[in-house]
Amino acid sequence: MASNKLKINDIARLAGVSATTVSHIFNKRDKKYRISPQTRKKILSIAEKYSDQPHIRQYLIKANSTNTIGVIVPDMSNSFFSMFLHHLESAFRQKNIQLLITCSHYNKEVEIKVAQNLVERKVDAMIVVTSLDSDQFYVDINQKTPVLLFDRYLKDTILPFITSESLQSVGDLIKPYAKDLDEFYFIGCDIQLTSIRARLKGFKRGLESVGLMVKPEWIVSDDYCPNKGYELIKGVHERLGRVPKAIFTPSGNLLEEVLSYLVKTKIDPNQLYLCSYDYNNYLNYSYYPIDAIIQDIETMALTCVDVIDDLLNFNELKHHAFFIEPQIIRHR
Repeated sequence: MASNKLKINDIARLAGVSATTVSHIFNKRDKKYRISPQTRKKILSIAEKYSDQPHIRQYLIKANSTNTIGVIVPDMSNSFFSMFLHHLESAFRQKNIQLLITCSHYNKEVEIKVAQNLVERKVDAMIVVTSLDSDQFYVDINQKTPVLLFDRYLKDTILPFITSESLQSVGDLIKPYAKDLDEFYFIGCDIQLTSIRARLKGFKRGLESVGLMVKPEWIVSDDYCPNKGYELIKGVHERLGRVPKAIFTPSGNLLEEVLSYLVKTKIDPNQLYLCSYDYNNYLNYSYYPIDAIIQDIETMALTCVDVIDDLLNFNELKHHAFFIEPQIIRHR
């Protein structure tokens, strides 16, 4: 070869076939033109030896693509993830790509197992809402299978991620009411997660911007499990002998659990101000007026599709971190 860059003609010569045959295999047309599995295996084996060259690796990925994308979410009953999957599946279906959707149930061991299963199924890429504390597991996977983190991201990660903006939006959500209050509770879970931590940071900034200094007892949090929001607000109620004057929840599922407790104990809606990150249409009909941040789920899903497309085609990403602007919906 005249240069170190391997060309299709070079692979054809080494395999003893025509360049057209090699091209058909790299473009997944080998079955159409009845190219034998043995010839396909021989050509891909030669290409594999030169897979350190980006264009050869791209050929291999395309030739071996399964037209499937693996997706891991922690809870498919969560309305945010359900709507995200709805938009994501629709967008990928238009590209004739199928999603393999799995659920981690907020369990790190389960997440690792389902991720490994997706790799074994040879998905072309993965979109992950992770509960892990480090990105190393996915960095290793990313060596051969592109990984995009969604909603939650990990500090100093080298992997691309897509999430909603939190700092400014949460501050803007609570400020109109915080200025007239002398307490404001944060009922949350998993504050070690960067997305939840960002919402907590926005919460603190919003309070401080109107001169309300955060007290440690206002931050009520624990590791998440089903009905945890119910337990947390119940504990605050019993400790105070009343419900807090204002509550912010950093996710829709926690809000639902807090509402469940308020309804069961027949708390007067006039006794407290409720607000949350994540919006659902049911809030329009809630007995309790709730201000909420609505994430632009469709834009987030379409951005995932665009980023995955760039990753699979070895295009340089315009950004490493994508923060999608949400909106505030007020019911007071």
